[in-house]
Amino acid sequence: MVSFFRRNAKEEDVEPETEPKDIISPRYTGNYDPGNMLDAYNVEDSTLEAAKKMDSVRSEHWYDGFVRLFVWYPSFLPKEEKLLLFKIDVVLLLYVCASYFTKALDKSNITKAYNANMDVEINFTGNDLSYAKSLYSAGYIVSMGLATVFVTRPKARFMLPLLETIWGVLTFCQAAVTTSSQMFALRFLVGLAEGPIFPSVVYTIGSWYKRDEVYRRIMAFSISSSLGGMFSGFLQSAAYTNLSGKGGMSGWQWGFIIDGIFTVPIALLGFAFYPGSLDQAKNVWWLKKDDLALCRKRMLESGVKPAGKLSMSLIKRIFCRWHVHYYTAFWVLLNVVALPDGVGFDLWLKSRPDLYSIPDRENYPSIQNAVGVVAQFLLAGLADTFSPYIFLTITQVLFVISFSSLVYWDIPIGYKWFCFMIVPFDLVNQSLVSGQINRSLRRDAEERAFVIGFSDAISQVMNIWTNIVFFPTSQAPEFRNGYIASLSGALVLLFLPIAGWYGDRYDTKKFAESDLKMLDTIEADSQSTGSVEVDALAHDSDGNSLKKGAYQVSIAGSSSTSGSNASAS
Repeated sequence: MVSFFRRNAKEEDVEPETEPKDIISPRYTGNYDPGNMLDAYNVEDSTLEAAKKMDSVRSEHWYDGFVRLFVWYPSFLPKEEKLLLFKIDVVLLLYVCASYFTKALDKSNITKAYNANMDVEINFTGNDLSYAKSLYSAGYIVSMGLATVFVTRPKARFMLPLLETIWGVLTFCQAAVTTSSQMFALRFLVGLAEGPIFPSVVYTIGSWYKRDEVYRRIMAFSISSSLGGMFSGFLQSAAYTNLSGKGGMSGWQWGFIIDGIFTVPIALLGFAFYPGSLDQAKNVWWLKKDDLALCRKRMLESGVKPAGKLSMSLIKRIFCRWHVHYYTAFWVLLNVVALPDGVGFDLWLKSRPDLYSIPDRENYPSIQNAVGVVAQFLLAGLADTFSPYIFLTITQVLFVISFSSLVYWDIPIGYKWFCFMIVPFDLVNQSLVSGQINRSLRRDAEERAFVIGFSDAISQVMNIWTNIVFFPTSQAPEFRNGYIASLSGALVLLFLPIAGWYGDRYDTKKFAESDLKMLDTIEADSQSTGSVEVDALAHDSDGNSLKKGAYQVSIAGSSSTSGSNASAS
């Protein structure tokens, strides 16, 4: 049996035979007398400890976090759990990374094409690039609204490969545009197809991995976007240099075609391999019943509740809690901070033809992406062991230094390069906040899915006008107003995480009793019968546990079934 409370092999060997009831552990399953003040005190202590255990990190030494950057399958895990994690990483994680890689290619290629003389050939001038980015955001928002409702449903696992196929075809179509209005229409449709992907994948990753596993997986997913942006520059540069004029097409047109060639085959593979969330993976061919049983037990131990039925009470649950308001504000500010990414450095290079050729303009932004990869690997990867708030603070301090310097603008070229290299740290913010949403909302699948999609959608609503107002192409390359806006966002983000920290403490106390009951049930049932039957534990707006169904998980791996789980109504 896999014990969530096991920190390492030695601890289990020296586990005390008895546990004093005045320091009740989460394993204690005695009957408490509500009238006894000592018991009441012990219940409060033990329930809080149980909630903390669900969100704890299995590590012993301070340097474990650095070891985990490279060792993803630690020695204290049983062999079958290591093999299961490896299987999920190879299939699920690798696929979503490949998918997001192509998404980054298809998102950033318009700026690369713009720098490769597309602006001249189709009269894509003035603020047209800003308008195209805003129309992409508009399409993104429309489709994301639908995804927040659909992502927890059984058939949602087919959504990602279907939409990726559509945006791959649209990428091909962009190579044929001859006017700016045609490009505007296609960018809107590309955004429409790409909108649900990010929130649905973040939700899916949070459905398969524990607290000390999820940040590294989201980090890998986010890094794939940086690699896509980096590779896009190399592709466009190679296309401009080697394919210009071939088949009567310009180099920027070949760039769109090559991106489409990458996208469509990966999309088609998703129909066979992508499992969706754990609730949607019942008939996935590469996961056995034993695997699903162990996955369900792992996630229940980590406090992640299965999806239930949709009901009107969902709206009340969501908007009467703090999560949606906090994370929406965070995502809006995160996107304000991220506005210069893919714009500021690229257009500054374009403004200096005396220093940088067209291939230079395509290749040098890849250095930014490489810095983003390293930053995410270190800062977001370490969040699996240490508090993510530490790394959020480090990132905002760097942003304050960078944006305040770019506001001044009249700085040496070498220092300006340094400031631009800080900009891709915005992806560190994205990785950390995505992991936090999954952990903060682990007790309610529907709320978790909605908040991920809703908060990102609202931030994209802001992007529709912030791109035009703060980073209009006509004001390139200085963008003084834009860097002031991004600096302001970074300053607020220095202090906003404090509110999230208090919110998580509040939830730990609010749901502590139901967390303890679930952990006791898992432990007692698995020891006595070899199986685990656990309440779905949906909660009403006051945090009361409502039993609407159960998961039955065979620890021996012989069978696993899931009953009907309904949200509180």
